[in-house]
Amino acid sequence: MSISTSHRQILYGLTADSHFLNLLNQPKMTGKVEQVFNKAINVSIDNNLFTLLSCQLDNAPNSCRLINKDFALLQIKSGDDFYLLDKEILIGERYSLSFSLCKKWQQPRIVFCPDKIKQKSYQSFLLAQLNTVDFILSNNNSSLFNYQGENIFYLSSSVKLTQLRIRLIRLLKTKQHKNLVSTINQLVGLGIGLTPSGDDYLVGLMAFLLLENHPAHSFYPEFDQGIVQSKDRTTPISAITLEKALKHEYRENIHQLIQSLVDVDETEIYSQFLEIFNIGSSSGSDMLFGIRDALYLTHYFGEKYVD
Repeated sequence: MSISTSHRQILYGLTADSHFLNLLNQPKMTGKVEQVFNKAINVSIDNNLFTLLSCQLDNAPNSCRLINKDFALLQIKSGDDFYLLDKEILIGERYSLSFSLCKKWQQPRIVFCPDKIKQKSYQSFLLAQLNTVDFILSNNNSSLFNYQGENIFYLSSSVKLTQLRIRLIRLLKTKQHKNLVSTINQLVGLGIGLTPSGDDYLVGLMAFLLLENHPAHSFYPEFDQGIVQSKDRTTPISAITLEKALKHEYRENIHQLIQSLVDVDETEIYSQFLEIFNIGSSSGSDMLFGIRDALYLTHYFGEKYVD
């Protein structure tokens, strides 16, 4: 190790996706630490966001999971430099990130099976999962889609979110392509936090509804246009999450759930729903509302094929 890195504490990467690993092939890569949380550290590099994750979290796009459990024990702060030197990433003045133990996390390609939608057994499966999600969400009041407090701003946002959600479902059911873009425009950025509720809802909805070979995949151009047109109205991290969703790039636990929904695998599906539900303070429940509506629409589209 060079003199400039010998005094640094080494942090070890466990798994990383191809986007993060590609940083090692950019000799002039430089960035800045943007936000530091107990389980995640966001870094800005060339107008893109990358994330260091605790080993207790699942893999995600543009991320590297570290051997560390809690970043609160590290002396990393917003504004610290983040740059490459001798195939190691240096963070601030104290740390270097080693990839000697790191394995590549490959995002799976999930394809919907269109023949299943014509089967009564699959329709029953979808209905059962829909009921499960409704049960989980009925015990939740953290989402703005189910807000029951007295904050005027939250109430106003909740009403708007619900109106747009109902309109979007109706447009999808009646296949009104031309009005979809405007509705998606209005959902993007609507809500609060690093990832507003409208964005999280769209991510959950698209994860299942826009699968390759899904009967609703024909709506992809409208979702793409609506998000691209309006992504400047939301937060940087949420804009990137939406762009990744358009490319079918999601967190690992979302991939696992979607695969179970495609494969009709009920073995761990309840716990998989709960894993999504428990993401962040409200992001998971907002995403689960989107997944719930994707299940409902898939069941709706399949009903006409089933006697």
